[in-house]
Amino acid sequence: MTIEAVDRAPDAAPPALSRLLVTLRDPQTRQYVPTGFLQQASDHYSFAYLRSALERPDFRPLPGLAHARDGMMRAASIFPVFAERVVSSRRPDRAASMTALGLPVGAAPFEVLARSHGQRVGDTIELLPAPVSGPGDFVSFPFLTHGVRHLEQQEQDRIAELRTGDELRLVRDTENLVNPQAFLVADHGDTRLGWVPDPIISVVEALTDHRLIVERANGPEVGFHFRLLVTISGTAPLDRGLFTGPEWDTR
Repeated sequence: MTIEAVDRAPDAAPPALSRLLVTLRDPQTRQYVPTGFLQQASDHYSFAYLRSALERPDFRPLPGLAHARDGMMRAASIFPVFAERVVSSRRPDRAASMTALGLPVGAAPFEVLARSHGQRVGDTIELLPAPVSGPGDFVSFPFLTHGVRHLEQQEQDRIAELRTGDELRLVRDTENLVNPQAFLVADHGDTRLGWVPDPIISVVEALTDHRLIVERANGPEVGFHFRLLVTISGTAPLDRGLFTGPEWDTR
């Protein structure tokens, strides 16, 4: 597997895009579980496991990140286990993938990971935006809706009709047997368009005055995973920032 143009010190990133939540799919439940934070600074990358992940009896370190069990790991280049999830510039579909994500062809690796979630076919790792914020801060971040393959055909067709900037809404999916706390992304006609990724449900729910819009909507030619990219914006709770509390503590 080829790693492309990532062995350099990263450019400075805006706070909202400087950190990603690394999640792993549980083989039993098939749900993605928060595992650690990957962060980009002006001159290095860092990774730290969540304390809750380290305490799981079935914990296994990510490839190349065993030493992070003892504390934060730093490197001048992005760690290989994540670098290999950046869409390669040698792939013939690189331009199409970047267009589907609303990015220029030369987008920086970290930005690609933030929008693509770093997923590969058959993979069990997913990276999600984890904006750094303080109490009451305004935040905005993108995410790809989950579960498009499970929508009815007319619902999938509706995605292709959406345009950048269209307003969407969040609807609690109370009939969801896997996760009763799940949130659906829907249009104002209540057509289902996918689900909020489970690991960030509590973060999305914490935002006040939130606004959800289409960042990029694509047809079936891009595959299910890249069909709908949305951006949510809102205000962090006045008493705490996002991704704070015991469940988000790192070692």
